[in-house]
Amino acid sequence: MPSAFFTMPLIIALIAMVALFYRGKAYLKFFQQEEYDGWRFFLWVKDNAAIDRIATLIIVFSLMASLSVEPMGAGQLAAIVALIISIFLSRNALKQSKKALVITARVKRIFIVYMLVCLFLYLALAIFLHGYHDQMDFNVVPVALPALMLQLSPVILVLAKKLLDPQEKVVQAKFKREADKKLESLKPRIVAITGSFGKTSTKHILDHILSAAQPTLATPGSVNTIMGITRVIREQLKPEHKFFIVEMGAYGPGSIEKLCAFTPPEIGLITAVGAAHYERFKSLQTVAEAKFELAEDVFKRGGRMVVNTDGIDAALLQDRLDVVPGDYLLVGKGQGMSLTDITMTVDGMTLTIAIKDEKDQVLQVPLYGRHQAENILLSVATARALDVPWTIIRAAMRTIPQIRHRVEVNRVTSEITTINDAYNSNPVGFKAALEVLDSLKHDKGRRILVTPGMVELGARHDADHAEIG
Repeated sequence: MPSAFFTMPLIIALIAMVALFYRGKAYLKFFQQEEYDGWRFFLWVKDNAAIDRIATLIIVFSLMASLSVEPMGAGQLAAIVALIISIFLSRNALKQSKKALVITARVKRIFIVYMLVCLFLYLALAIFLHGYHDQMDFNVVPVALPALMLQLSPVILVLAKKLLDPQEKVVQAKFKREADKKLESLKPRIVAITGSFGKTSTKHILDHILSAAQPTLATPGSVNTIMGITRVIREQLKPEHKFFIVEMGAYGPGSIEKLCAFTPPEIGLITAVGAAHYERFKSLQTVAEAKFELAEDVFKRGGRMVVNTDGIDAALLQDRLDVVPGDYLLVGKGQGMSLTDITMTVDGMTLTIAIKDEKDQVLQVPLYGRHQAENILLSVATARALDVPWTIIRAAMRTIPQIRHRVEVNRVTSEITTINDAYNSNPVGFKAALEVLDSLKHDKGRRILVTPGMVELGARHDADHAEIG
């Protein structure tokens, strides 16, 4: 009997450590996206109710186990099943995400310390609880302890990061000094892009245009934080790069101001001020103020701002133009550069662009979606602000590759066409994707929409979904 008493808690403990391993990796992915900011990460956990519900079930079963003196009771067996389910769900959460966990040296350090802290706490609590209540030794403790540890895993993750902070500050300061020195030495022309949506696609299009003119580097994917940009500069920026396109993420007031101090832009671009990440800012006014930190910095340096007037509420835009005056190139209906015609075909779009005091320009573009037409217009306006000739712009537009997971059209067979818009879903993009779905339908075919919905709208969730419906 003593061996049975020992074996079952040990088995549960080993499975619990595996569960903590995968649960920690799943949390670390979102901790990384929140720039390793503990409070922002805790808010994300709260807002998304991202607790381990399986662990709660384990607690319930532990109460059942406390009623039995049998060490192989239902509670302990249920704990093993629940932990295995928790492992499966955590692994699934790691796979199904628009932003994967980027395995950096910092991530490895945080995760190693996280696992060590988990192991230490597990052993310490097991020893403490074992001696605290004789009746709990082999029933409640092996079941309740894994549940407690899983619930504490976000806290343990932040604690691991805090323990590494002194070392991390030294490492980051060293890397940032190297990036600063490299930027000062190479002096590329920096273009900064921000916006509630459309910035990654616009960056992709602008990168293609500028690369046709001169060697260009753009921050990859959705890299838009100081340390992410630092890594790109250190590892990818070369002497031949004449343009450096930097995507800037606004995670709160002051975020873009700090990014501009690090990578001072000559040209700035605001794609939109909208409902994406609404839950983080609580009001569109706060979103606008955060985005226009870019304009404040650009104007201090004598630069120019390109702003999409169609992506910003008119009253909100006028308020920002009054508060932050400067050299704006306004793009949109009735502005200095606008789209006068968008024709969608199975091969992409034909766009007609009207420019004040110039003749209209017609572009052939193998991309899809009305919102992509806006992104193209913004990219073209920015290229023109950098004096890229129209001949280069027109040629570049004819050869631009599709953007992965952003209204990406693939003809699987002669009868089946897929439209992959899986990366993000905001109201503007969702409407545009539905329009493409309609324009590409087969004569006798069916149209099928598969969507998780728009999941980052906060308080606007119900209203915006009702409108789309």
